Amino acid sequence: MYSRHAPVQVADEGTWATGPEEIVMPDFNSLYSQNALNMKKSIIRELLKLTNKPGLISFAGGLPAPETFPVEDLRVAADAVFTKNPEVGLQYGTTEGDPALKAELVKIEASDGVKVGPDNILVTSASQQALDILPKVFLDPGDWIIAGHPTYLGTIQAIQSYQGKILGVPFAAEEDGFDLGEMERRYAAHRAAGMSIKYIYVIPDFQNPTGICWSLEKRQALLRFAYRENLLIIEDSPYREIRFVGKHIPSIYQLDQEMENRGIVVGLKTFSKILIPGARMGWIIAHPELIAKFVVAKQAMDLCTNVFTQRWIAEFLATGKLRSVIENTRANYRAKRMFMLEQLQKHMPTHPDIHWTKPEGGLFLWLSLPKSINTDEMFTKAIAKNVAYVVGSAFYFDDVEHNSMRLNFSFSSKADIEEGIKRLAEVVRGELAAHPQE
Repeated sequence: MYSRHAPVQVADEGTWATGPEEIVMPDFNSLYSQNALNMKKSIIRELLKLTNKPGLISFAGGLPAPETFPVEDLRVAADAVFTKNPEVGLQYGTTEGDPALKAELVKIEASDGVKVGPDNILVTSASQQALDILPKVFLDPGDWIIAGHPTYLGTIQAIQSYQGKILGVPFAAEEDGFDLGEMERRYAAHRAAGMSIKYIYVIPDFQNPTGICWSLEKRQALLRFAYRENLLIIEDSPYREIRFVGKHIPSIYQLDQEMENRGIVVGLKTFSKILIPGARMGWIIAHPELIAKFVVAKQAMDLCTNVFTQRWIAEFLATGKLRSVIENTRANYRAKRMFMLEQLQKHMPTHPDIHWTKPEGGLFLWLSLPKSINTDEMFTKAIAKNVAYVVGSAFYFDDVEHNSMRLNFSFSSKADIEEGIKRLAEVVRGELAAHPQE
């Protein structure tokens, strides 16, 4: 029975004391769908709640450097939406995306060697919405996708939310992409067992969380495998443009156009890492038939992406200044990446099982420790030393490994990088002493 009296104190769990009557809370769990019950909290988001303490240096988030944001140019672009066509920018828009923005996106893709038109593009609320659209469209409960082991946490969440499963493929020792031989073996075993596998998810440029970059040969080999097995490839490229060192490599989308042009690659893009994350603006490129299906899925989500923001970003892109923003970001992250590598080399204990990746771009590197060290358990000790990271276990969905961590180098200053790595190395030394190799 529900009382009109305001609650005056908390009674037993599941009830409120309200004076003359008690309100018994319903069993919400019995109401949740199976999809809802499969949803998991973002470990990264939960860990970040622990990092809001004075003096803490955090390498945990995937935050771009605020000093790279073109604040004044973006302000001018926002003003232009109000002065030019406010009746458009403040109104509903099409699900497919604002025509002015899509015209600019066609130019961006062309500059990367990809030939697309407006019908190949769907504007999304950053790439996370795209990651949710894909399993919504392609997966039935129990269907599988192929992904790296480890892979991006947001993808794991999206797949699990639709009752999908992930066939993990380890990366090659050369750090140039999947171990393709192992992928072939695992795929064949799953198909022989009657498993339905729908698509391959990859982040070929500076993978999250490891930071590795796929070679041209591995990209071509993956395409040939997908052609043979009739699989889609989802190419997630949030920071493809942020390359500091090494040779530019064509995207898998471009390679498909140059090889057999079957249209089996779906590209995911975002402005979150190459311009600003707060706009929450991204896009999908794909065959028009796939785009049409994605549009229907998106209509049930939000009708259309924020129209004002679309017009705002389109106004900025029309100035041609995105290229200078990207160049500035590259220079900024190149310096921070090099500095973090130097500090790791200087401060981390020398041990045959301690090593880290040396990314050619992006925002992250991957630090691996001896198997005897559990970075989940070590996390609270790091917080006590006022330094934070993301536990490596967050990026696994099966055969979870606990001896690694992801470090972000884009957000912190050099001074914080130096001090933070010193603190982290001190924690690692303590763990080595407490958990010697068996």
